[in-house]
Amino acid sequence: MDYLKFSSDKLSVETITDLVTSEKCGAASVFVGTTRDNFEGKEVIKLEYESYETMGLKAMEKICKEIRTKFTEVENIAIYHRLGVVPVKEASIIIAISSPHRADAIKATEFCIDSVKSSVPIWKKEVYKDNGSDWKENKELNTQKVPIKFKLEIKQEVECNPIPSHLIQIKATTEEIEERIQKFMDRKRDEINMTNIRDFCHRDLTSQKMEDESCARIDSVLIKRKDSKGHLQVNKVYNNFSRDQSKQDYLMQFIPKNGIEERLLSAETQLSMTKPVSNDIYKRIKNVEDRLMYLESISPEYIQFWDKTALSKTSKKKRVFSVNEINNFISDLESRKK
Repeated sequence: MDYLKFSSDKLSVETITDLVTSEKCGAASVFVGTTRDNFEGKEVIKLEYESYETMGLKAMEKICKEIRTKFTEVENIAIYHRLGVVPVKEASIIIAISSPHRADAIKATEFCIDSVKSSVPIWKKEVYKDNGSDWKENKELNTQKVPIKFKLEIKQEVECNPIPSHLIQIKATTEEIEERIQKFMDRKRDEINMTNIRDFCHRDLTSQKMEDESCARIDSVLIKRKDSKGHLQVNKVYNNFSRDQSKQDYLMQFIPKNGIEERLLSAETQLSMTKPVSNDIYKRIKNVEDRLMYLESISPEYIQFWDKTALSKTSKKKRVFSVNEINNFISDLESRKK
């Protein structure tokens, strides 16, 4: 079985050794490559590894095939390489190979590490104590097959042309500009707070007297919010006279005790009867009737505006009088006058 992996986590020798250990094998050879603290007289504090993982895994698979071809008794192979930052004394690569006899395991491990160094595309960056660094590839790596990877470090600089002085409208320091912005925000907060007070509070906050200029339809209590997380210091109002909208009992005070009172009041309003009215219901009905008769007398067409929907729509047949009946009717009227 082959165990191949690139990992950014710390490598464990015990875990990887357990992968290759087998009941059939009497030997397990392990190689651990660690970060040393010096290179050519320079003090190294850490290494940074990078690799083409897809290409690297294929190269490791090829190495495993070559090992099994050359050392036929090899049972399990594990190649783990760390990527990213590897501090001093920590493992950067662990190779473990198991076989029935120690000779094949040791020789296969030596062949494996040499093959990894020469064919797997891995680059390391040495970081020195003096803040210097250097990217390097393995000396045994075949550079004709795999291109060398490097990082291009460019310092970005932006050059701005000087602005003519006559085009600058505001000349102020950063502190002055921030102070102006803060004062503008404070003024806007005060405007919002005064608007809330004017719209919701019907009394002066200091004297608690009713204000005539207030347009508030409710009488609320001002509560300042100290826990506001916004840029506005919100002044919250609380209505002490709120009512439960689910209950309709408060509407009963506006409904007359009987329907006649409401109907009479509506008729008197329509007829412009603004004078004080009597408490006697019958006298008020008589006044309404007199008012209607008066309006009909001065303007007969006024009756055309009445609501006639309640009148009976049955038509009465006109009576036809004879000449003798008309003469008798006239004679009767003349005799009454005498």
